[in-house]
Amino acid sequence: MVMEHFRDVEFMNFRATCKHCYLAAPLRRPHMSSPWLLVLRNNHDIISFIDPMCGDEYVVKTSPELLHSQCSIICSRYGWLLMLNNRGHIPELVFCNPFTGKIRKLPSAKPCSFGSLCFSAPPTSPDCMVVGFTTHGPYHVYIHFMSREPPSWRRYRWDDYGNDPHSYLFSTFSDRSIYALCNNGRVDAFSFSDRGKGGYSLKVVKVEAPTRPRANFYLSKCDQHLLLVIVGEYGESVEAFKLNESTKEWEKINDLGKHMIYISETSCIWLDAKSPQMGNKIYFPRYHKNDTKAKSPQMGNDIYFPRLLHHSNTKIVFYSLETCRYHTFDGNNIQESCADLLGTSQPCNPHTWIE
Repeated sequence: MVMEHFRDVEFMNFRATCKHCYLAAPLRRPHMSSPWLLVLRNNHDIISFIDPMCGDEYVVKTSPELLHSQCSIICSRYGWLLMLNNRGHIPELVFCNPFTGKIRKLPSAKPCSFGSLCFSAPPTSPDCMVVGFTTHGPYHVYIHFMSREPPSWRRYRWDDYGNDPHSYLFSTFSDRSIYALCNNGRVDAFSFSDRGKGGYSLKVVKVEAPTRPRANFYLSKCDQHLLLVIVGEYGESVEAFKLNESTKEWEKINDLGKHMIYISETSCIWLDAKSPQMGNKIYFPRYHKNDTKAKSPQMGNDIYFPRLLHHSNTKIVFYSLETCRYHTFDGNNIQESCADLLGTSQPCNPHTWIE
């Protein structure tokens, strides 16, 4: 079919043409040249996708199972969102594919309240493992295998830390270990050893991170390498470090080469750039100050198909490691230049980067 040759933007534009085109092209995960910024709008009933390259914005309705639920985004990877659905008396963890609307539910971990979670593969994969961290209750590490029956969580205590559990952010898988930011200032590695009969033991190794006061830390992985990004409180400084696996020391890098990084409060994605102009840059979920479009799109009940907001010209801010300044794209051209993030704004609604 002709649609199989459409690029991501062309496919979304075709679906938005009319009802017949919408029905002829079921929504699927597009072949995206880069992650898009996803924003939950209109009481989380509308999902907005923003292309960081051209600034186009597309909107679709949220999956019916999540309408009016006031969901919060925990993390994003492999084209799926891991969310906390707050509809009903008991919040539940769910996977949601925003492109297809598919939902995969996780078992209850009550009374646990997770501080962070991560997953190793798409939830449809038999290899998908979900790991959660919490500072509440007698157990502090929870593991769930999506393909195993009956659904349940394996629970582990902090044997190394006694009664002083730590909070973790940006947990990410690397080989057979999980790395996570501890209290926004140290990286801990968790190794799980198979003891047979479905049992696992937990080993924790501390990896000291560079000390930076009043800064935000982000952790990611690409090509079996672990990456740490440190951003000053107001964006006045941006540093990237790669972990030396032999010495367990962080080595500063000044050039990402063909790679690009997308960071937000719920995601840190390190990928190969599919076009030269997108490489060696770190993308932020922030709009340039001259961009007046930060409002939610108004969609009535008669809107039944995804559409391009033609009035939208959202300029996503990125940091160039070549110029050491912030810029935006104007088509394929780079424009704007500022030294920090003070002149930018970010979505007030839940948001993340989606692959």
